[in-house]
Amino acid sequence: MSLDELYTSPQIAKRLGVSRQRVDQLVESGQLPNPVGRSGRNRLWRASDIELALAGSDPATGRPPTPAWGTIPAPEGPLRLDVDEVLDVPGIWSIDETPRVHVRIWRGPAGGTQRTVVLYGALAESHGIIINFAESIVRAIAARHLSVGEARGAWYFGFWPRGFPRPELGLHYVSFAFPRVSGTGGLLDSLLRRGSRDAWNGEFEEPVWQNITPEQLTRVLGAAPDLDFPPGTYTASVVTALAAGRRPAVVDFDPKGLASQLRQVMRLHTYRSALQAGDYTRDGLPALGLLTGSGHDEAARTAEALGIAVRVLVPSALVAVEDYRAQSAADDPGAALVERRFHQPGQAETDLLLRYANMSDRDLTTGAVHRALTTVRSLTAALADQAETAGPQADTELSEALAAAEPELVSTRHLLDPSLIDDPGPSLKAITEPGDAEHAYLATVSWWGPAAGDAHRAAALRGHLWEKDLDGLRTGYDPFGRLVLHNPTTGSLAVERPRALPPTPYPDGAEVVATYGSLTAFVRLPDGRCDILPTDPRDIYDDITWGYEGSGPETLARALSFAALSHPDPEHPLRLEDRTPSLASYLLELTASLPQYESLTISLQALRRRQ
Repeated sequence: MSLDELYTSPQIAKRLGVSRQRVDQLVESGQLPNPVGRSGRNRLWRASDIELALAGSDPATGRPPTPAWGTIPAPEGPLRLDVDEVLDVPGIWSIDETPRVHVRIWRGPAGGTQRTVVLYGALAESHGIIINFAESIVRAIAARHLSVGEARGAWYFGFWPRGFPRPELGLHYVSFAFPRVSGTGGLLDSLLRRGSRDAWNGEFEEPVWQNITPEQLTRVLGAAPDLDFPPGTYTASVVTALAAGRRPAVVDFDPKGLASQLRQVMRLHTYRSALQAGDYTRDGLPALGLLTGSGHDEAARTAEALGIAVRVLVPSALVAVEDYRAQSAADDPGAALVERRFHQPGQAETDLLLRYANMSDRDLTTGAVHRALTTVRSLTAALADQAETAGPQADTELSEALAAAEPELVSTRHLLDPSLIDDPGPSLKAITEPGDAEHAYLATVSWWGPAAGDAHRAAALRGHLWEKDLDGLRTGYDPFGRLVLHNPTTGSLAVERPRALPPTPYPDGAEVVATYGSLTAFVRLPDGRCDILPTDPRDIYDDITWGYEGSGPETLARALSFAALSHPDPEHPLRLEDRTPSLASYLLELTASLPQYESLTISLQALRRRQ
């Protein structure tokens, strides 16, 4: 080896523009590799090792090279686990609570250099972020735990536990592109002069994922990490318990919410039993206002409806019971990490479930389910008003049970008659920065109210606004009877987005308009009124966006098919899939190709010409 291929400590210091003492610190912290030998009093480094540490990436893309997993140097011993914690990841949009990841960082010598390995795991509470927001996650990890050089030279891996969202565990090596700056030293040379562990300002861009096996990660670390968590247990509380040395972590396991389902079944059954026993005049019986006019007959009809409501809740509870029994009896390789204590019903609860499951099918007709659905919604509205006014008949547990029964009744009604489309009620949405579309809508609102009986609707809308928006809030109704809340000072707006066909078809001269970022579209009518574009109630999503291929633009395409285009039989509206392939493709391509960050305007007349 010639001297031309070696660097001394003074040469490295000159190369970086720092002191020799700073070079020693960089070596000690792992930002620079260890020397390979000595010549007299001078320590020697391979020039290629130093340049790799300073560049650390493909000069064309700024991306670190993908390791050759079968030939990478194994560490001299298992790397040291320095960090094992749950980390909040701030600054991620569209998630109600601050998402968190499980972060583990190992350090130690390997192949003549200091190796740093970062593994971040997708906790069940916020699993989707490790793919959608990899850059934000790694920036948060680097800012808390890594120096500049270490952040740029570390190896990053993302981890999905088995069972969520897929049956098998997922493991990826993640590489990022680092933009280069002017000068011969590259980005690291610049960052070393201004960055620190306390104020890291490096960039991670354009993540690329490569599937790897647990065995390959074990080779990188020198020991196998904990990866095989039992399905449904990779949570912040479990991770914290394991990091504290409590192994196995013991958890009360009820991911299907069986305990809540049993409470709902018991509460509806108790209310039904009271009505059947003639206790409908007893003080404190919830929603008595519905019964006082008709007495025993109305109580009997309500009891019949509640029986069907309980019946449609029971199958889901029984499925959870059997699933838990099967899981508790099966061997799980993750049991050494987590001991799951499965929730099981008591004998009285079991008997009640079987009693309702064995009810005769002859009473389960479309008409009976429809009457039960109407009764449940009436009771829900009455209880909501009681809760809003602190009335004596308010009953939170009964309200929750009725809320759980309603979607099951809707599903049962659809199973009995698939042609029926039920109006699930409005989807409440707050808009913080109204644009032209929202101002056109606000101009058609009549500001008064709320009307008698709408206290629960107003309370539900207020729940979607920030506290700062509540002072100075005004209430009104749009031309279609929908409740609207608006704060003229802060600009915040809360609306009831419909999920049912308009009473009459929109005229050809109408336009669909929307503002980027509001997730809500409006229909501007030729007579000056402005409606909210309904979304198809048969679809899961109702937030509208455009300008890319994804669920938001697809929701808009489905809404246009549902509410803007005509149907051969309005009683049985077509789904997007039922349209001709050319029309369905046109709607999807239209919503994906519109400029994403600009306001939206679509002519219904032009749309119908394509139909």
